[in-house]
Amino acid sequence: MARRNPAHKAALSVVCAGAVLGAGSFMIPGAAPVEAESGEAVYSSETNEAALETLQTIYTKASEGSSIGVADNFLIGKTTRADVIDSLGEPYLSDAFDIYHAEMGNPGFSFAYSQDGTLKEIRYLGTNVERQTNLGSITPAVLEDQLGKADAITSISQTNQHKYQYDTGDFELEFIVNDETLQVDHVNLVPNN
Repeated sequence: MARRNPAHKAALSVVCAGAVLGAGSFMIPGAAPVEAESGEAVYSSETNEAALETLQTIYTKASEGSSIGVADNFLIGKTTRADVIDSLGEPYLSDAFDIYHAEMGNPGFSFAYSQDGTLKEIRYLGTNVERQTNLGSITPAVLEDQLGKADAITSISQTNQHKYQYDTGDFELEFIVNDETLQVDHVNLVPNN
């Protein structure tokens, strides 16, 4: 019979303890207690610190006409489609936007180009896995707390979303927020007209 390694035993112990004690017995480190109706303390985590760092980096890079991650060297109005393809390979889908899917914790991006082939819009799509450490824990309240009041808020009725616009100088950040979840779905960076 094969022997189980210590890590497997430890993981199994945690799962069993959770089943015996109940999921409510676990506390999230650093979380603040919240009173439930029954009077017992329930723990909820605040906005993820990694998500706040991502938000601040997105805002800082926007004033340069750039984004974060694999797109941090791409500049709106300067980088060409050929430059992006040389760096990232062929897009998954190409229509109005060239789409690069999020994979293995790496965020996804979409890029749109002017008729001359230069970058005109960068869409940061965030991550799919562990989304709460990225765009998934950013809400309108977090945007206002971290960046101040939006310069404009408009409704996108065909998608049940709202656009929160922030002027960063020559460029504008557009945080697209889902009306049902109140979470940022994606972020557009466009030239400021």
